[in-house]
Amino acid sequence: MSKAFTKEDSGGDEVLLPPRPRSASGEKRHITPEGYRALQEELAALTDPASRDKGMPALEGEARARERARRAQQLAAILEEVQVVTTEIPDEEHVYFGAWVTLEDEEGEETTYRIVGPDEADVKAGRLSVESPLARALIGKEVGESLQFERPRGAIEYTLTQVSYRPPMS
Repeated sequence: MSKAFTKEDSGGDEVLLPPRPRSASGEKRHITPEGYRALQEELAALTDPASRDKGMPALEGEARARERARRAQQLAAILEEVQVVTTEIPDEEHVYFGAWVTLEDEEGEETTYRIVGPDEADVKAGRLSVESPLARALIGKEVGESLQFERPRGAIEYTLTQVSYRPPMS
């Protein structure tokens, strides 16, 4: 196996990954207030001795400490590079950053996503990055509009059935 695919102990300090680059325009990445708070809480948990092992993979001693330090450095860099966007939208008919959108596919199946910043995106949790192709296609659309979207599995047509700037009732 090529050494490019193996991890060898260099005996020195581990090189931590640099933060994600800013957008091409040099502007800060957007994040929702909830996403910002979640990142702050994760950073606090990593630096709080009583709770810092929660949610961390089962690593042993030194490896666990390095992973905590790496993640804490990454979170601190992200928190410095993002801009919190509060949602003050003139209407709930159009899709903008921070919106919860409900889409209906060709079979009548509905899916709800929230349009969020790339640092808080998690499709499985219903948080779609504003930089994703689907979110870019949705920005500016209004309730009732349809859009063709090209997926790896093939094209699909969605109809935008609902836009909200308040969390859906669970």
